[in-house]
Amino acid sequence: MSDPCCPKTPKPFGIDLETGQRTLRPMNAQVGLVASQDWRKWVAIVAVGLSLFLSALDATIVALALPPIASRFQLSDSIAAAITLSYAIPLTLLVLPSGALVSRFRALPTFLVSILGFVLGSVACGLAPNFLVLLTGRIVQGGFAALIATQGVALAAAVVLPKERGRAMGIVGTIAPLGGVAGPGIGGLLLANFGWSSIFFVNVPVGLLASLLGFLSLRGVSLGHQGPANNVYHQMAGLLRRPQFLVALIAFFSSVSASVALYYLLPFDLSEIQHIDPALSGLVLLFVPLGMMTMGITGGYLSDRYHARPFMLAGSGLLLIGSLALSLVVSSTTSWMDLAWRLLLVGMGIGLFSSPTMTLIMGVGRDMMAAASTVSNLVARLGTVFGPIVMGITWTIVTSLSTQMVAGIIIVDILASATLIFAYLSASWLDRNPDRPQVQTGTPMAIKTPDHH
Repeated sequence: MSDPCCPKTPKPFGIDLETGQRTLRPMNAQVGLVASQDWRKWVAIVAVGLSLFLSALDATIVALALPPIASRFQLSDSIAAAITLSYAIPLTLLVLPSGALVSRFRALPTFLVSILGFVLGSVACGLAPNFLVLLTGRIVQGGFAALIATQGVALAAAVVLPKERGRAMGIVGTIAPLGGVAGPGIGGLLLANFGWSSIFFVNVPVGLLASLLGFLSLRGVSLGHQGPANNVYHQMAGLLRRPQFLVALIAFFSSVSASVALYYLLPFDLSEIQHIDPALSGLVLLFVPLGMMTMGITGGYLSDRYHARPFMLAGSGLLLIGSLALSLVVSSTTSWMDLAWRLLLVGMGIGLFSSPTMTLIMGVGRDMMAAASTVSNLVARLGTVFGPIVMGITWTIVTSLSTQMVAGIIIVDILASATLIFAYLSASWLDRNPDRPQVQTGTPMAIKTPDHH
């Protein structure tokens, strides 16, 4: 019996994920989403998208600034490359430890620490009086970017009901890649008008806005069981033993590898084969993200409305058709409009494929979302490396420029074909096992509290 002298502590609300209604829950329940107004979860989705935009922006915006930075600190080209590597290496190496961190602490403090830490690293880079301080700031940025990237997709999946997860993945998948695409353009404008340090200071307003939106929307959100770190690694290993999860993950890896390999190939083709000037080349390349934006949210909505399977297949098929269409023109001169519609097809395929695939990957149960997000983020990091490495090795064997373009697009075609094959295998596995509980996408997924007997 409660003490009448003491005020009652408000009982925490949760969401019954079978009905979508508020429900009282015990404090130890494995439920990550507290009851909130509908607007809060979509504000949280935008906050997550902005945080991932920030991480992607900094991966590409620095490239144009390397020559003036090298001149400022009197660096050789090989030493200046360390500015890029000092960001990329911790971003990759700290993915797994970041997964352990985000599963142990509540979402809001982890989110704010990651964003504000990234902003502080950016300020240190912008104010750097010497190369050592700049390098340290980049390492700090990369470390916190790993935390941002690891928790981002998991947060987006956790704050919505399973029937809304496709739309959440679509919104995040539309906002986040814009950072990488917009980086060179934004960087060029800032360099021309404000100098190299401005490319780091641009992170400050974006980071503060993401932090504010996160503060307003992520209170009370948890990504799962707050247990020891080795529990998360055990969950990751368990996920990789699930056939559907593994096959979907391989399809995701193939799509990332294909898209990054294509972006590695295109600048050479536009410059050396098509003889298109840099300004028009930038415009042509924008047709890929335009296609991604067009179909990203659409694919997420359709996955919620129907099911992820047909749109995974349609997206991967469209990606393959687009890459095959490019195969016909990469080794000979054509018009920029002829290239543009083919690149638009590729972008639409990536957008239509990515949202339902991430919906499928993240449909693992709330207490395992941090592990699923960590694994998918690591696979994405590996995919961004795999495509260019294969392309680079092939180009060292083939010396003729036109032959290099043909060999490069064949690699993209093979990776796009692998995406379609593994998307089909994932869909076929679902058809054979319709009642398996580990991954559900089109219908709500129940999360139960421990039974007490």
